[in-house]
Amino acid sequence: MSMSLDETRTLDIPQVSGEENEILTRKFDEEEVRGAIFQMEHNKAPGPDGFPPEFYHVFWNIIKGDLIALFEDFHAGMLNINSLNFGTIIPLPKSGDAKQIQQYRPICLLNFKIFTKVASNRIALVAQKIVTPSQTAFLPGRNIMEGAVILHETLHELHKKKRNGVILKIDFEKAYDKTLRMKGFSTTWGNWIKSFVQGGNVGIKINDQQGPFFQTRKGLRQGDHRSPILFNIVADMLAIILVHAKDEGQIKGVIPHLVDGGL
Repeated sequence: MSMSLDETRTLDIPQVSGEENEILTRKFDEEEVRGAIFQMEHNKAPGPDGFPPEFYHVFWNIIKGDLIALFEDFHAGMLNINSLNFGTIIPLPKSGDAKQIQQYRPICLLNFKIFTKVASNRIALVAQKIVTPSQTAFLPGRNIMEGAVILHETLHELHKKKRNGVILKIDFEKAYDKTLRMKGFSTTWGNWIKSFVQGGNVGIKINDQQGPFFQTRKGLRQGDHRSPILFNIVADMLAIILVHAKDEGQIKGVIPHLVDGGL
């Protein structure tokens, strides 16, 4: 069985319209940037520059002119994004008595959160339209637990009826650019996302010792505001590929009485 993204096959893929692309790539204004900053929670660890959200909240009236100028330069393509896009990866214990590396999860403390917060707010405007109901997490009105319940019911069904089935745990690689195009996002928006993803630098900090910074080439950093919705978009494309495979008779669902199509 072979499954892949076919960029010529987009008729059944929810699309971003031309008007929506204009909204996504419009110029940034003070109200939008301020709104994104004041949505950011207090008591969060800062990135390498040492400035937490509280700094931007308290000194907004002093620094807003410089911040808006940065956004204007970014929109005009004149900002060297690499000079701002830094993050520190730290190991965060999953429990209070973590002793093994497996008991930690990496999280990235970012300088770049204002830009990515504004971008995530914009993409949220079209997310409900372009992400099919099969994706149950990270969107208003959807519940992440639906996915867990479906997985549990699938396993129960297979065990109860002694049926064969396949459950996959998948890592996505090199998928954002193609999936954004297939969802109808403009080249400008795709280039912005690419600059965020591929232009970043991260360093690993362990026992309060900061390691050297290196450039990231793919993937999204844990703690990045864009991560959930971009993951949704990519996972949604996989769901569409699976539906195509089902329609072509390559696979079939095991719980059609619980989930539309059984997938």
